[in-house]
This record gives sequence, C-alpha cells and structure tokens, in this order.
Amino acid sequence: MDVDALRRALENTDLKQYEAAAYLTLIEHGELAAVDVSSKSDIPTSQVYDTLRSLEQQGLVETIDGERLRAKPRDPEAMLEKLRSRGSLLTNAADALEDRWEEPDYDDHRVGVVKRPETVYEHTRDRLNEAKLTAEFTMSFEQLELLLPELKDAADRGVFVRIHLYAEPDLREKAAALGLDDTDLHIRVGTIPGPFLSIIDRHSLFFTPNTRADEDYGVLINDYILSFITHWYFVSCQWHMWDPLFDVDVSWTQYDSLEEFMRDTVPLFDDGAEIDVEVHGNYIQSREDCVVHGRLTGAFYPSRFGNDRKQLALEDLSSYATVYLDTGEEVLSVGSWGAVYEDVEAHRIKIESIEFPFDAATSGDRVGWP
Repeated sequence: MDVDALRRALENTDLKQYEAAAYLTLIEHGELAAVDVSSKSDIPTSQVYDTLRSLEQQGLVETIDGERLRAKPRDPEAMLEKLRSRGSLLTNAADALEDRWEEPDYDDHRVGVVKRPETVYEHTRDRLNEAKLTAEFTMSFEQLELLLPELKDAADRGVFVRIHLYAEPDLREKAAALGLDDTDLHIRVGTIPGPFLSIIDRHSLFFTPNTRADEDYGVLINDYILSFITHWYFVSCQWHMWDPLFDVDVSWTQYDSLEEFMRDTVPLFDDGAEIDVEVHGNYIQSREDCVVHGRLTGAFYPSRFGNDRKQLALEDLSSYATVYLDTGEEVLSVGSWGAVYEDVEAHRIKIESIEFPFDAATSGDRVGWP
C-alpha cells in the first residue's frame, strides 16, 4: 500500500488529515522535532503543535518539552487494533449493504424485487417454518427437493399444503423415491411448465419466472389482496383441473377455499345429506381467530336459485359465496377469503362427517361418511 493510501486509511479511523499525516511521519522516522514533522509532512508550522498535542491526547504519540517540542510515536498496537476493527466493520457493512440490495427485508416491503431466484427460495423456506394454516405451490421437481424438509415439517404441524408439480419424465418414480407417496402433502401434476409460485397463510406471496424468462429475478409480496388474486389463479388454473400425482391423494375432506368446499358439498346437501364441518377462520367484526364446529344448514351464491344444474362450477361461486352453520348454540354465516358481511371468514374447512339420514335400499338406515 502506498503512502497516500495508508494516510487515507488512517483518516478512516477518525484521525483528521493533519493528524494522519503527522502520525504516519513519526511512524516512518521515529522521534522528530515538531518543525521537522511539519517539513516532512507538509503540515503548516502554525498547525503542527496543536496536531501533535491532539495525537498525544489520543495516546498515539508522546511529546517531549524542551527548547524545541519533540514527539515520538507510541507502540502502534492500539492503532493496529483500531484499523483491523474498522476493516472488519467496513467489510461487514459492505456485506450487509449487499444483502440489503440483494434481499430486501420482506416484512417491511409490500412488494420487493430481487435479482436471484435463490433469495425467493430462502424467504419461502423462512415463511414455511412459520406457517400456521395453508401453503399453495406451483413448482418444478427440483424446486420441490429444495424445500422438501420445510414442506414436510409444515404438513406435520397441520398446515394444509397443496403443490402443483410440473410434469417431467419419471416424475412419479422420483417422487416415490423421496417418500412423497406417503406424506400429508397434496400433490397434483400439470403438463404446462410455468413459474415458481407460493402463497403462504394468505399474506406471503413469492414468485420467480420460468426458464424462458429473459433474466433471472424474484418477487416478494406481503399483501392480502395480491395473494387473494393469485390464489384464484392457483385454484382455477393450477389445481382443480389436474389429476393427483398418486391415486391415494384423492383428498376431499379438507379445503382452504370455501368455494371448493361448496362446489363439492352443496349438491350433497341439496340431496339431503347432513354435513358436519370444522372451520378455522376469524370473526369478521373482532378479527379474532376462531375454530367453529357446526352442521351445514344452508348455502347461498348468486345463481343458487334458478340454476337447474346439479354440478356446481367454481365460476358459480366466484363472486359471492356463503354457507350457514348451526353450532348448537347459534347459526353463523361463513364467508370466503375477504368476507365482509358474514360472521366468520373461513381459512380452513374440514369435513367431519357426511350422512344421508334415510336410504330406501337399506330400509331407512343412516348411510354416509365416515
């Protein structure tokens, strides 16, 4: 390192310009008269005495009074420690600055854009570790492998995890080799490759483009409305129209979408079934979390009356959908994501039982599930 660079480094330890020049001069030459320090360092004579006194107060030099003021440097151990600690501080600051540039703080940003897809996976992994209710994914098998430990842990905690996998050769065999045929992960397969997408607990949304994108990037979103819009894309385009990866995964007892629950159960209710459910959600007025158990007593959607079709479609339920549950103490109205007028907003719905009270073929015995 040349002299100018070393002097700038000393100035970065909070030494003033003249102090750094005087100190470096004494380190190089040893004990000197003040006037010699001035001549060798280009410090004005009128400033050199105050400069040396200041260095002495900082414990860096020792001055000797006599006919002429003299100064000599002290052991530079303190300065070396300061330089090294400052170097470590600056290195750490550089690393932190780079991290903030690459990975904006997700919690403080409604929308953040990052340069590396890996950053999105890291944030997804962190949110999965905190997930409580639901997680929806579209991803490749390689991306699934990256997140598999966190996905399994979330499912084991009771999080309802749905995964749309992009098809690839030998997908079922590779998935079975990872034990995915015996987990609580619900997996379906689509034939059209697309982006990585994740929606966790209705607020956290993560996205990276597919391999056909012009450049790599990722998007981190912390927003209820944008997550809701993307959830509908997931349900309508990535879930209900595709088949399960494994036949044993034909699960229809749990839902994170009231519309999907109604699509499957309202026709049964209309045929006389008694349907008992457990709803995880929150009360609309207080916003407090709740778990409600009750029997389905009614359902409403815009085309409910005047629609002769037995089979419901998601589009029938996309604008307004409500069910009514008798808890034994009261009848509660339950709405979907973003509910405003109902008593409860449903986050998770679990079917506890379905029974048809009377069946002619069994002489009036009750039949049903489970």
